[in-house]
Amino acid sequence: MTLSLLSIIPVVDDVLFDFAQSDGFWANLAIAFGTSYDVVKATELRQQWQSRNFSQIPPIEVLSDEVLGTANGAYSSSKNKIYLSASFLNTASSASIINVILEEIGHYVDAQINQTDSAGDEGAIFAELVQGNSLDVATLDALRAENDQTTIIVNGEIIQVEQADFTGTPGNDNITGTSGDDNIYGLAGNDNLSGGSGNDNLYGGVGNDTLNGGTGNDNFGTWWDGREYIEQDQYIGGIGTDRLTFGSGDLGISLTYTDINAGTFSTGGTIKEVEELDFQGGIGNDNINASATTYVILKGGEGNDVLTGGSGNDDLYGQVGNDNLSGGSGNDNLYGGVGNDTLNGGTGNDNFGTWWDGREYIEQDQYIGGIGTDRLTFGSGDLGISLTYTDINAGTFSTGGTIKEVEELDFQGGIGNDNINASATTYVILQGGEGNDVLTGGSGNDDLYGQVGNDTLQGTNNGIGEQDYLEGGTGNDRFILADTTKTFYDDGNSTLPGDNDYATIADFNTTDDIIQLRGSSGDYLLWVSGSNTNLYINKPGSEPDELIAVINNQTALSLTASYFSYVSSPTLPSITLAVSPSSVTEDGTTNLVYTFTRSGVTTNALTVNYTVSGTATNGTDYASIPTSVTFAAGSSTATVTVDPTADTIVESNETVILTLAAGTGYTVGTPNAATGTINNDDTSVTLAVSPASVTEDGTTNLVYTFTRSGVTTNPLTVNYTLGGTATLNTDYTRTGTNNTVTFAAGSSTATVTVDPTADTIVESNETVILTLAAGTGYTIGTTTPVTGTINNDDTTVTSQLSINDITVVEGKDNNAILTVTVDNPNPQPITFNYTTAPINATANVDYTSKTGTITIAPNTATATISIPILNDNLNEPDEAFTVTLSNPVNATINPEGGIGEVIITDTWQSTLTRTLPNNVENLRLIGTNNINGTGNAGNNNITGNNGINQINGGVGIDTLTGGLGADIFIFQFGQSTISTSDHITDFAINSDKIDLLTQTGNAMSAPSSFSRAANSTVTTLQNLINQVFTDANGAITGNQGLAVNSAALVQVTTGAIAGTYLVINDSAAGFQSSNDLLINITGFTGTLPALGNIPVGNFFI
Repeated sequence: MTLSLLSIIPVVDDVLFDFAQSDGFWANLAIAFGTSYDVVKATELRQQWQSRNFSQIPPIEVLSDEVLGTANGAYSSSKNKIYLSASFLNTASSASIINVILEEIGHYVDAQINQTDSAGDEGAIFAELVQGNSLDVATLDALRAENDQTTIIVNGEIIQVEQADFTGTPGNDNITGTSGDDNIYGLAGNDNLSGGSGNDNLYGGVGNDTLNGGTGNDNFGTWWDGREYIEQDQYIGGIGTDRLTFGSGDLGISLTYTDINAGTFSTGGTIKEVEELDFQGGIGNDNINASATTYVILKGGEGNDVLTGGSGNDDLYGQVGNDNLSGGSGNDNLYGGVGNDTLNGGTGNDNFGTWWDGREYIEQDQYIGGIGTDRLTFGSGDLGISLTYTDINAGTFSTGGTIKEVEELDFQGGIGNDNINASATTYVILQGGEGNDVLTGGSGNDDLYGQVGNDTLQGTNNGIGEQDYLEGGTGNDRFILADTTKTFYDDGNSTLPGDNDYATIADFNTTDDIIQLRGSSGDYLLWVSGSNTNLYINKPGSEPDELIAVINNQTALSLTASYFSYVSSPTLPSITLAVSPSSVTEDGTTNLVYTFTRSGVTTNALTVNYTVSGTATNGTDYASIPTSVTFAAGSSTATVTVDPTADTIVESNETVILTLAAGTGYTVGTPNAATGTINNDDTSVTLAVSPASVTEDGTTNLVYTFTRSGVTTNPLTVNYTLGGTATLNTDYTRTGTNNTVTFAAGSSTATVTVDPTADTIVESNETVILTLAAGTGYTIGTTTPVTGTINNDDTTVTSQLSINDITVVEGKDNNAILTVTVDNPNPQPITFNYTTAPINATANVDYTSKTGTITIAPNTATATISIPILNDNLNEPDEAFTVTLSNPVNATINPEGGIGEVIITDTWQSTLTRTLPNNVENLRLIGTNNINGTGNAGNNNITGNNGINQINGGVGIDTLTGGLGADIFIFQFGQSTISTSDHITDFAINSDKIDLLTQTGNAMSAPSSFSRAANSTVTTLQNLINQVFTDANGAITGNQGLAVNSAALVQVTTGAIAGTYLVINDSAAGFQSSNDLLINITGFTGTLPALGNIPVGNFFI
């Protein structure tokens, strides 16, 4: 016995002693082991425990998990031994170990006092009762339903045992399962159950429990039927496919489970990571939205329930009540049950039905198939039913139910008379049952069974590509192979015999049954094939005869016999259409009358359809008319009257077009359309001037023409206003004496003439503006003023145009803006043309080629021309193009100033301190002031002036020229490296200086040491750097490496890189290619220092 058991066994003994002493001993024994136990043996056990004799208790053996599996304990009656799990002993609390030992003692007691093992887990019941815990009926039922028997192998021997599961107490328990498949019972209390790995069963019981399945396919539930009645419980499925089996009891419940990680119950409970649900509703109204799941069984019970499935193939049962079922995605089964239900299949191939045989007995139900191939299995029970399903989106039952988007039907009739028209479907099985039924199939290969009664079977209303099976059953049955409009199963192919589309009539009886055809017997042929007869349409000429039916077990049929019935094609009336009169005026009293005429039989009333079109608007330009007309019984004509709506809107003539449309009971004849016209009768006046301008002293006048539309029978006076800069009777005269003009009777136009008055005054051009004004008998068609211009032709001013030259910096100046100057501003506007031409610049590469016309306003002295400059980012010589003036009006061009020259330079010249903007290559400082120049990120040429300059090339491979003056060249670590080294072209030793900046641009001290290295003959800069960093002092024997914060001067005497170089090391030891400086001094003045150390101040500040 292990040490852990030594302290526990006395506690177990105490529990058994107390139990033997209790008044409830015999009652609890009956609860645990039934009432048929051996009383003598039970009495003996009680007496032994009362005397504290526990020697009869089986010995305890500890086994590994490999032997005992997932159980915590077990009892073998054959070995009379209790087994305990080693891992359980090592991890469990004393209370848990005591509970398991008592459970196995309970199995021992059962084996002693009962000849057969008691039902369920009697050990677990015994363990609870002996510890004084009461069990409610539901918990007892759950434990009695459990099978706790299994086998284990000990030392190679298979032993039958009863094992212990995890069972809580009526209190608040924390129970964690093993890595195997566990059964965990929380019982009463607010429990926390964790299954661990394995496929576990977790039963929370009464209370607000937290159930965590862990890894594996776990089940959550409780009570004898396995259903959890949800309180404020939390269900966490974990990894695996988990299922919650639950119900709503007498109260309705709601579940919103649209996110697998966040489901909520109306009771306050939650659910997550549970993939499957099994729900049974009660008498309340339940609302279960399980769209986050992969499979559900939802049963609504008795209330009006809303059940929504998930992404899997779900089973939804409305049961009793008016329920709303939605399958979601997947191939679902939806069963409405009793009540007026709405069933929506959603996506997938769904089935609708209910009851034991899967048939739906239709009430006021709604069936919506959704996407996929869906099927309704239904019946009519003891009452007949009718279904009209000729449109896949609108089927109706005689009960008030509806159906849409359901492609397949499976119908079983009862004793009533059923009428099922399923022509909108793609496949049906229709069985009529006992009544006199009418069954009509759809477009697929359908199976129709009349069964008992006088039935009518029609497999299709077309039959192309179909093979239908028709079986009448007992009774006088009619097989419909044609109607008055067409014969079915004719594929219309004149080259094939049609043996892919036909009906099979399985049980035709010549005494009782009838086959309905169209036309006459001469239109068909019979051909015996074995024990069957094939029925063909007799096709003309060489066209193959068309197979339309195979009549089984008949070989002696006659097309003229009474069992073949022929229906005639009706002669339908032909409808024609005309309109009179063909046109009417908008405001007149006459209307457009459209007459519909029918030929043939006129006995019955007939409704004919038509469409309305044309440029006129129905209900706006004329009184609203419908789109059908009805012939009265006995009448051969019917009319539609179009009554134009009077208005004062000036508009084009408009048309009203009626066109015959197809319908039932007639054919469309010729003519099938009629057009009537509504003529606009509103007078509109418009105004225009021609010509638009005249010269002051010319012979041509401004003529303003007034034009009226509509009726012109009578004279019409129209008002206008007079305006503009010209003055009446000073600058011009006009026809008429006031601001009116009169149209003569019958005339559509009237004019006002403006005659300019000649003078010698130099003045601006002047305008004469006429604007239509409101009046009687007309509307204003031209609402804007109409302007004519009198051009002044007197002048004493002579103006001359000149254009300047300009230099622009490429990359800095986006446009070359040239100024055109008028030497003597003119009171008249001046116009002229300009055009560009290259000198050595390239059009549309260096600048944008342009031509254009410029107008200089009167009395204005200048105008500008803007030519776009194109930046090519190349450092190149100056380029030039010209801008030439031409074709002046009211001016001349200066012979010496009519061409402007534009010079494009890459060099910005400045007398001020400058930093090069982006895209400008070069900077030249001019003058004598002490100013500075800084480059941009490109490869720059920066040249100083005669003053003292600070020159900084910046990023890029730069060429720096200081010019006269003691200049300072600024270098920032990282900007003149071995790959982007800068050049100084005119360094004056002891006069010019070098100033260093850190890599971040901050000021720093001069190098701590400076020396001249030995002359070099290397051919690459990298080799030069290596040499200098190895030996920076040419005057000292041995290598003197270039130290940190030091500089060296070196000359390369031969090869492609011959020249003088400065190498400057930063604060990091060794050569840093991205930071250390390499400067090429391509030109210097003064004496080059000798090999060895050089005073730092000679070169640096």
